[in-house]
Amino acid sequence: MKKAFTLIELLVVIGILAILMGVLIATTSGGTESARAAKCLTNMRNLATACNTQAAAGGSYPLAGSCEVRTLHLNGGTSGNNSTYSEARGWLSWDSRGAYSGGSSTSHASSLGWFTSAYSDDVETRLYALSNGVIWRAISANADVLVCPAHRRMMKSKNPIWSYVMNERFGYDDSLGSRAKLHWPGIEYGHLGRADRILMFAELQFLQNDKIEVNTDASAGIANDCTLQYKHNEVIGCNHASGKRGLCAHVAFADGHVEKLTIPATKGEAWSLLIGRGDIQDLTRWLCEGRDVSFNGDRYEKLQD
Repeated sequence: MKKAFTLIELLVVIGILAILMGVLIATTSGGTESARAAKCLTNMRNLATACNTQAAAGGSYPLAGSCEVRTLHLNGGTSGNNSTYSEARGWLSWDSRGAYSGGSSTSHASSLGWFTSAYSDDVETRLYALSNGVIWRAISANADVLVCPAHRRMMKSKNPIWSYVMNERFGYDDSLGSRAKLHWPGIEYGHLGRADRILMFAELQFLQNDKIEVNTDASAGIANDCTLQYKHNEVIGCNHASGKRGLCAHVAFADGHVEKLTIPATKGEAWSLLIGRGDIQDLTRWLCEGRDVSFNGDRYEKLQD
């Protein structure tokens, strides 16, 4: 007669199966996270390529966001002149959100017109801003290129419309000052200094941790619009695990190459950054301004100008 398994043998087998299952789940989960991060990098590379394709075709770099351009018209005689206003579209357009209405004047006519937001509570308006941006055709009208799969997973039932933000001053010729209102304010393609170091795109900050408070909905407010407003202390998103070293931030530069920046962090129930928000603000500002930076293992430092 065949001897049956003893209780101890059954417990040992169940224990071994539980360990193997745990290893399998951990391996699969890690691989899935790596795949999401890899897809995010590919998205960002495609987005940067699309911007450069549009820049080469149009003769100037895409603007970070729409701005208001004034055209002067002489009336003849001695009565002076009048002005009409139009939208110089950015990579996303705000034409339909109520900030610009066209015609002889707008609510922003007295300002410099630097408006780089495409935020609106209305989903249809955000979709309009997306599909009327200057690079929509360059990405073959493929909205998936604009969404990080990790961002989509975090939001679960409510899909984000975009996961990437453009350097708020990208594409603008700041030397023009108020004169930019009189004509196209952009920088001619090929005339951007240090294209290999000036940040073009970063991820929207959507990972929550105990050092940085964010909202995971990319359409939840002005702070989560289509631009990285570093002059208002917004920071690059550090949204992906980088092994045991911490978190990483994906960024794309004006010449089209992408980089993965490691941010020191530890993980308990949630990720906890080992550097302060001020350090990330500094790093964000340096990248947006095209500065050289180095990482010493603990923090990023700006190299001498």
